[in-house]
Amino acid sequence: MKKIQFNSKKMKKLKTIFLSMITIVILLTTSCEDLTEINKSPNQLSASDINIKYVLTSVLSSSATNYIRGHVYGSTITLSEAMQYLQRDYIDYAGTNTFSWTPQNFSSFNSSLINSQYIVDHANGEISEGNQKFYTAAGQIMRSFYYGFMTSLWGDMPYSEAMKATEGNFTPVYDAQKDIFKGILADLKSANDLLATVTAVDGASSADIMYGGDVLKWRKFCNSLRLRFLMRLSEKSAAEAGLDAKAEFSAIVGNSSANPIFTSSSDNASIFYPGSDNATAWPGGPLGWNNRSEYYRRKPCATFVNALVTNGDPRLTTFIRPVDSQLRVSSSATGYEKLPDGQIILNVSPAQVGTTAINTLRYVGLPPAMGIPDLYNLSSLSNFNTLKGLNSTIYIDQAANPNVSYLGDIYAQDKNPLVKAVYMSYAELSFILAEGRQKGWITTGDAIEFFKQGITASLRQYAIADGSKTVYNSVTDALETFSESAFIAAQAAKYTSAADDAAKLNVLMTQKWLATFMTPEFWFDWRRTGLPNLGANLISASKGSKIPVRYQYGTDETILNKPNVTAAIGKLQPAVDDQWSKMWLLQGSNKPW
Repeated sequence: MKKIQFNSKKMKKLKTIFLSMITIVILLTTSCEDLTEINKSPNQLSASDINIKYVLTSVLSSSATNYIRGHVYGSTITLSEAMQYLQRDYIDYAGTNTFSWTPQNFSSFNSSLINSQYIVDHANGEISEGNQKFYTAAGQIMRSFYYGFMTSLWGDMPYSEAMKATEGNFTPVYDAQKDIFKGILADLKSANDLLATVTAVDGASSADIMYGGDVLKWRKFCNSLRLRFLMRLSEKSAAEAGLDAKAEFSAIVGNSSANPIFTSSSDNASIFYPGSDNATAWPGGPLGWNNRSEYYRRKPCATFVNALVTNGDPRLTTFIRPVDSQLRVSSSATGYEKLPDGQIILNVSPAQVGTTAINTLRYVGLPPAMGIPDLYNLSSLSNFNTLKGLNSTIYIDQAANPNVSYLGDIYAQDKNPLVKAVYMSYAELSFILAEGRQKGWITTGDAIEFFKQGITASLRQYAIADGSKTVYNSVTDALETFSESAFIAAQAAKYTSAADDAAKLNVLMTQKWLATFMTPEFWFDWRRTGLPNLGANLISASKGSKIPVRYQYGTDETILNKPNVTAAIGKLQPAVDDQWSKMWLLQGSNKPW
């Protein structure tokens, strides 16, 4: 397997670009907190004052904050807890783990939408025709990406009248969700067709921190996004959606020359974290927080950890750290001991365990929606001073539970070549194609081959090499040699041996869930399919086995644009602005519940 090489010159270049990006964001972003005032300041400076290529840089880099920090690894509610990738402990677990979600404003997306629109509006200022088309299309793609994400979070929202405050419209109408999807799909098709006519782009390679001005890769991202959104509409009939999702999906896949899509992980739409300061670092690294307990209080969820352990999945040892202190029930030994391989064991007697359920493996996650997660796995028995004496690197401050795993070391750093803000991956696309083939939406390829392709792509994304010592044996506690062919064959056997299409889809969705770790995207697939049945794992959630299905509209909107917000709420089922009401996308279905 080709190893990932760290290019210091490229990193220095990215740092310079990110500093320029920060300046552009400050110049272009409004001081307002909602979409009703989104364009009070977007074009305060003329096009001649701002180099459009650095505006593109700011749009792309915003994934590091708006998309990931806000919804995957943030300081308040995130979708990682809902999808049982992570759980919180210490002081902030109640709202996140049990879904006591609060209203969320549109404001985190302001800069992304403003700058995307700015690119579209000012692309004609470029000298060459190729540049004009490239920037127009790139702006359309990123604008569509964010609108597609936002409407999937909230439901109806400003779209056709958004960003028109300079025209005097401070209370934009909330467009119907189906019309927003029609609009973004039309824009994506237009962007692909426009890029198909571009033969050369000048000067974009340094500013385009995602693809370096590669037009074909942009087209692949554009069309892969179209497939993502069409699959999101798959539960809606052509009459309901105002478009035939199946026919459009089939047309895209059936004509790869006109509609190129991802063909390898090198096509992934992702942004590397340069890690030079808080704004450009992975949010789990030291630069992301003043107190490192913020990293330690974000534990991997038991659902996710157990799935990896049970499957003998090599991604486990990349994603998750072994526990600092592994429990062992012993009638003779007591206290801590250090094994020759460096693992620390905490020997506990049967009397100490009593009737408490404990986990004695080396990789342990927090069960989802626990009442008091801080005490899980006999944490109260920990003698931190003794433990620290055996291993001085063990964390013993707030949010410390040495008997539960932390995230892998790659997620404790400000930058790591394996940790990126991923807009969309080849692995995700492969599972979309597998589902499309299983549904009969396409006749190209084999569902099982797309399925295997998705797993392989995820392994490649994290540089998991065939023959590496990455497979945890939960019986012996040893790390064993990874055989890629055997692993892929074992997962494929689960798919092919499934009793029916519903069972096959459950296997497929479980692998897609594993592959989209540290992104928010699987929440939308889970809502649409109800698979895997994550709600069955919840212990003390605020609504039984139900996981939220939307964000509540922010308080800024309800104050500044109340009539239109009220109208949008009236179309929810039930017509209540909370995290449990179903938006149009989910109405008429018994999914996810």
